[in-house]
Formats: sequence, structure tokens, C-alpha cells
Amino acid sequence: MTAVVTACWSCGCALSEGWKFCGDCGCDLASPAGDWQAGVYLGRGRAALYRRGPHEIRELLPILFAPFRHLHAIPANRWRWIVLTAIMGIFPLALVAMVDRFNDPVDGFKAVAFYFSAIWALFFASAFRAAGLSWRLSLLTYFGTTIVGMSLLLASLSLNLEAVRDPFVNATNLIISIPSSILFIGFPEELTKALVLFAIWRWGKLPALRAFMFYGMLSGLGFGIQEGVGYVLGPYTTEYAKDHNVAEFLFGVLLRLSSLPFFHAMWAGIAAFLIWFAARIPSARAGLIFLAILIPATFHGLYDALITPHVGWALVVVATSTILLGIYAASAAQFERWFGLTVDDSDEPQLIGVRKATGAP
Repeated sequence: MTAVVTACWSCGCALSEGWKFCGDCGCDLASPAGDWQAGVYLGRGRAALYRRGPHEIRELLPILFAPFRHLHAIPANRWRWIVLTAIMGIFPLALVAMVDRFNDPVDGFKAVAFYFSAIWALFFASAFRAAGLSWRLSLLTYFGTTIVGMSLLLASLSLNLEAVRDPFVNATNLIISIPSSILFIGFPEELTKALVLFAIWRWGKLPALRAFMFYGMLSGLGFGIQEGVGYVLGPYTTEYAKDHNVAEFLFGVLLRLSSLPFFHAMWAGIAAFLIWFAARIPSARAGLIFLAILIPATFHGLYDALITPHVGWALVVVATSTILLGIYAASAAQFERWFGLTVDDSDEPQLIGVRKATGAP
């Protein structure tokens, strides 16, 4: 049915049926011609602002309060985001007030680290648009790595393994430092982040591919933030006490709360992608699990070995791993379709050479 088109009594622009206000001049279409809004929007009124203001505000109040008469129409999911937005905005100020009150800067810094994790998590949820995410499983994944996984890793390092690996990892010759970083840093840390993903696979219901990748990124965030807190409260603070280099200390803190947890999240997301396939393809399970640790560990080791002598190449490594994860996430719907799973691919690209499915696979 064709919508009835009328014209605004104030500016003459075309209108469609159901409009309450003119989209061009903002005039209330229910008001009679020559009403107070004509002077406001068309400039014909010459009254001083202080004289027009009170009258116009009284007329506008019903419009401003109109949304409060329809609160029941706001979906529950939208309410959650409204509350979450408020919490994210208020949290830093509330945190500063709590630190001042209880004089506990260490726990305060840990809370700041968790705040940065929440920002990254919200960004990942929006950027990757994973459906069917569970808040409970998200928290379990994040804290499972920070508490259980990191505890196991630290317990292994307490066996004085660092004294064995450091000469190889810190070697000036890249032929030695790169494979050593992959073996002694990449493998144990990426395996630590993958433990919670294996637990989800073993004892829970395997989520959709993009959701599982999101949980992998949360595991990486948890690892990166916990590692960052350890560095800031340990070596960074000790070094600052010696040289009082404020700029170096602050930039170190910033990197440990922002970029470095992001890198860990990207590598863990790649691991999650491959672990998901390992769960789906039993015949290739061993190879996929090995690749799920090897590929992220290689990116990780390359970054650690190159960051000091060749920072530009280290950035190339991180960019490559990020793009790889993005390509995998963008193709997730097609991969799920190959397994006969129901997917929402309204915004998903089709892989080259693959015909779009129109019905059941």
C-alpha cells in the first residue's frame, strides 16, 4: 500500500504517513499553522531569547518526557547495555574514590587492569558479532585462565626454568633467540591459555565458532592482564624506584594494560579457531590440536624475539596474526554451514568459489 504523502504546514516539505514531526524543520505536525514553533524554526519571531525560552521549554517538556511513558517497550537486552554503559563510565571515578578511602593502590591497580579487560571484551563482542554468548561462561573463561592457568604456569617457572631458558631467549643471534622464544615462551604460554578452551570442549556444550573464538580471546585477555599486573607490580616498580623515570614507567603500564593483552587475545583466538575444528573433526584431531598450539606459539615467539632488535618486524607479526584471526572470524558462518549447522550469516562474506546455500545442506 502506498503511504499518504502530505506537506508540512510550516516549511512545505513532503511528509509520509505516521510522522509526528517534520524531518526538515522539526515542526510539530499536530500544531495549528502559525503556532509558536513557526517563529522558532523559521526565524520569523523577533522576541528576545529570555522571553521565548520559558514558553518554549514548557511546550517541549511533554516531548522530552515521552520516552519515560514507554519504558516497557525497551527490550531487556537493551536495558543490560544501558546499565553496562553507565557502569563503564562511572567505574574509574568510583575506583579512585575507593583507593583514596582504603589506601590500597595494589588492589586498585588490579581493578584498573580488569577495567581495561572489560573494554577489550566489549570491543571484541561488537567487532566479531558472536551470537549466543554467555556472560557466565565469559567470566569463567577469563578468570579460569587468570587463576588456574596462570597458577600452573607460575608453578612450572618456580622450578628455576627461567635460568635455563634466558640465555637462549636473550641471545643476540636471531637464529638462536627465535626458536628459543617459540619453544620456551610461546608454547607454554599458549598452552596455558588453551587449557580453559579444552575444558569448555570436554565438559560443556561446544559453542558456535565465533563464540568459541570470543572465549579464546577472553582467555588471552585474562592471561595478558594477569601477566601485565605481575610485571608492573614487580620489575617495573623496582626499576622505577631506582631511576624514577616517570615516562618509561607510565608507557610500560599503558602497554601492559592495552596492546599486550590484545596481542595475547589474538593468538588465543587463533588457537580457539583450530581447537573448534579439532572438536568437530575427530579424524584430524591430533594434527589440529598441535597446530592450535604451534601457530599461536610461533607468532608469540617471533614477536618476543623481534620486539627489541627489530620492532617494525614485531609489529608486522602482530598485524599478520590479527588479520588472520579476522579472516577466520569473517568466514565462520561458511565453515559452520559445511558442518550442517544453523547459522546467521546476514553479514557474512562467502568464501571464494563456494556457492551460497539456499536451504538445508
